[in-house]
Amino acid sequence: MSVYDTDGLFVRSFGEGTFKDATDITTANDGRVMVVEGSDSFCVHIFSEDGVHLNNVNIQGRIYWFPRIAFHRRSGSVVIAAKDEDLLHVEIFTKDGDFVRSTQIHEEGIDSVKGLTVTMDGQIALLLAGYKSKVLVI
Repeated sequence: MSVYDTDGLFVRSFGEGTFKDATDITTANDGRVMVVEGSDSFCVHIFSEDGVHLNNVNIQGRIYWFPRIAFHRRSGSVVIAAKDEDLLHVEIFTKDGDFVRSTQIHEEGIDSVKGLTVTMDGQIALLLAGYKSKVLVI
């Protein structure tokens, strides 16, 4: 990954050789950078604000297609959402990778999660794609 300043000038790079299949990125309120990987290595890499690799958290040993990640600043929680063959999975973790809770939702006609955000009041909004693309708020 490469970091640039607001004028577009290169600052530094980090994470070389770390990622196999990175699918999304978010930042925490303490400056940590979190990168989620899918397919054969479902995990979250946690970096310091300066790009130092702090931790590699395996998330429940699950394998999902193209997981998305978001950070809820008020609670300090990390939300990960992805679709497998049958279900939409939404999971919540602490910013250190400890499991908090999860939910599974059966959604007809949905192939993948294309976007994920968490509102200030904690509602999770997902952009779902497929032959019935839609926004789901939980």
